[in-house]
Amino acid sequence: MSDPPRYWTPAFVERFVEALNSDGEFQDTAGSFSKTVELRCLDTPDDEDVSATYAFEDGAVVDVDLWIDDAPSDEMRDEPVDDAIMARATAPYDVWVQMDKGEMGATEAIASPDYQIDGSMMQVMSNMGVFRGMMSVAASVEKTY
Repeated sequence: MSDPPRYWTPAFVERFVEALNSDGEFQDTAGSFSKTVELRCLDTPDDEDVSATYAFEDGAVVDVDLWIDDAPSDEMRDEPVDDAIMARATAPYDVWVQMDKGEMGATEAIASPDYQIDGSMMQVMSNMGVFRGMMSVAASVEKTY
């Protein structure tokens, strides 16, 4: 197998999607989840802002839209949430790394001023199992930081 990709690179996103779609436990948790979720990472080690929008149908990722721009990307950071997106989570790279390493849980992240979630908080809370599952699968993907 090739070298593990660095977190939040296109190669990592590709492996993450493969892992989500092949992880039985995640598939059981996600069930009929058919929503679109946007995750945004600011200030990666490549001095980029990255937005990854995952479209789910029946618990499987059927489309990913990746947007990478030089940081700080005013266009990305000021973009309003698209109506088609159930939830959008935005955090700096170091916060995503802390969550990925298990140093910060979902509840701590939501309470952190560095982590911003947009969208229906009711829908986010009712689908917390899916978000925790996504975090767990992401953490299991071999990567570098």
